[in-house]
Amino acid sequence: MIFWRMVWRAMAERRQRVALTLSALTITAALATALLNLYSDIEGKLRGEFHGYGANLVIAPGAEHQTLPLDALAVAEKYGEAAPFLYSVETVNGEPVVLAGVDFQRAEPLTGYWEITGRRRPLSGECLAGERVAARFHLQPGSTLNIRTRLGDERRRVAGIVSTGAGEDSQVFLAFEEAASATGLPRQASLIRVRAPGEKADQARAALAAALPEAEVRLLRAVVESEAAVVLKIRGTLFLLTVLILAIAALCVMNNFSAIVHQRRKEIGILKALGGADRPIAALVASEALGIGAAGSVAGFALGCVLARWLGWRIFHQPVAAHVVVLPAVAGITLTVALAGIVAPLRRIRRIEPAVILRGE
Repeated sequence: MIFWRMVWRAMAERRQRVALTLSALTITAALATALLNLYSDIEGKLRGEFHGYGANLVIAPGAEHQTLPLDALAVAEKYGEAAPFLYSVETVNGEPVVLAGVDFQRAEPLTGYWEITGRRRPLSGECLAGERVAARFHLQPGSTLNIRTRLGDERRRVAGIVSTGAGEDSQVFLAFEEAASATGLPRQASLIRVRAPGEKADQARAALAAALPEAEVRLLRAVVESEAAVVLKIRGTLFLLTVLILAIAALCVMNNFSAIVHQRRKEIGILKALGGADRPIAALVASEALGIGAAGSVAGFALGCVLARWLGWRIFHQPVAAHVVVLPAVAGITLTVALAGIVAPLRRIRRIEPAVILRGE
């Protein structure tokens, strides 16, 4: 009881130093909480962001075939989101243009990167036009196109203009069933695009290749490898940032407790002269550090949860969940920093000589 009264009294008499140390450890705990929450959610959040960049697998016809049976779509959907695409070259306004049949409902998760002026889903009798096609024929949403297929000529209203910076800009898009009817290829697809979970893309490719031996299953390496590289780099950056912050906090704690030990050298010298050993005196200082660290852990955890949510909105446009399970880790980190910061000050306690202090030197 007397021991803890001494700890409390020592902290109360040096409120300014204690407040500085508490602030440093609170900030440490807050940043540790925010970074641990981000670290735990970063993979899911980044993979969600990459999800908008489209498919990471493509199922194409084998060397001896021009199309795939549409039954392959059901197999593909077992490994992720999948959508069929059907391509043919038809005459549009008197010129040859690639006509693409798209299952817009299934393709929506895979075409989030498409920039579309107008509606994303054409209605019956409508189509979407790629940016280059629109420029060639001076089209805009509401314009009409004349499309000639095996069924004859038909006029379609342009519901939207598609811009991707890739081959889609030179295509005209119809609903999949309408394109299949116009080209005479029912229950067929030119290719199937698949978005498998990034970490399972290789396994999904192998499984699809085994399930569809007559098809060619290709992994879009640029998408998959970029996704993995970004996740690893972001996680590595968060780890290094955490280590740097902890080192700075430990230096701050060390500076404050060095000053506290220097201010209390006379008190420590008297305690030694009265028979106090180095270990109990060191335990007194360590208890102060642990008490401040515990208070900083609780305050920092609450602040860090708010910070994590704010960072989530700023980076991912959605909050990062506050995980209570990180509290023990945050407390452990904060207390470790507090103890690491008093290693040097505790060594100074051993060098304090009672005789020197009593002589007033």
